Amino acid sequence: MRLKKTPFLRGNERIEEAIRACRVKESGETVSAVLEAIRERMHEDGHFMVPAVISTDRKHISFRTVEDREGKSWMVAFTSPAEQKKGTQTHIVSDFIDSLLRNVLKMESGCQGLVINPWGQSFKLTRERIEKIFKADGGVEYIVPDETPTPELLRGGAFLKRAVGICNRNRTEMNLIKLLMILRESMVWVPCSATVSDADSETVLNMLKEANGDAKSIVGKTITFHDHVRMKPDILQKGDKYYYPVFSSEEEMGEYGREVSKMEMSFPEAVQAARGSGKNVEDIVINAFSEPFEVPLRILDLLEDMKSAGDARRETEDRK
Repeated sequence: MRLKKTPFLRGNERIEEAIRACRVKESGETVSAVLEAIRERMHEDGHFMVPAVISTDRKHISFRTVEDREGKSWMVAFTSPAEQKKGTQTHIVSDFIDSLLRNVLKMESGCQGLVINPWGQSFKLTRERIEKIFKADGGVEYIVPDETPTPELLRGGAFLKRAVGICNRNRTEMNLIKLLMILRESMVWVPCSATVSDADSETVLNMLKEANGDAKSIVGKTITFHDHVRMKPDILQKGDKYYYPVFSSEEEMGEYGREVSKMEMSFPEAVQAARGSGKNVEDIVINAFSEPFEVPLRILDLLEDMKSAGDARRETEDRK
């Protein structure tokens, strides 16, 4: 089996260097350096190579384990193809470090943890050490959760706001892909201005005349328009650049939301509206006045190729 070093493995040299230093002289400081190197690679979408057993129908995968001299079981991970080739050749699965470490913690108590590069300069990543890696983040999330973006999860915009915050802290390729998948299913709020016909505009002016120009006195009154009301998106501008603003919830618009009209639409609909706005819009900006995150329109073509969560659910039900 010929193994190539994928982009997800680049940077694991830092882990190997930290392990070498720890093997020369193990101390609290050198162990912490290894854990920090692993944490950094985890935030960079880093992968470990994991030996696996794949069923003949290729539908089921289980991870191989090794036993130490005391008969205790450990999962195995390699930082590179060179480290993997030092032992017995087997099927290899490349997995995100974050996902792998979380799966280790979920395993039965009989698994002691993860041993890195067992056939070379190895390092035992015990459950306690794995927990230290996650605790070092101080409860702050750096990786967008792998939860399926169902309507229930996305209702109210809180999950979208959470994902946007994570991407602002840690804009990795995988976080951005997960955010796009969430946006694919999300409803967003769009600020706009209402344009009415001349006849309906005359109706409003007459109401103001009757109120002696006191606009506050007609607040709350019902106005019936007889012609079509056109909602024009409110495009933001910074220098020569135009932005199409969307918000994860009505509340995220703040004071600005009380000064403009607004409507709710699906994010894919907002993308089409941005392209047809008549302005040279380059980016869609999410939550522009709280925690802004800019998504270039050019990468949003990916949304059309992405399979929606609803499509995936229907395919699963059809197979049952």
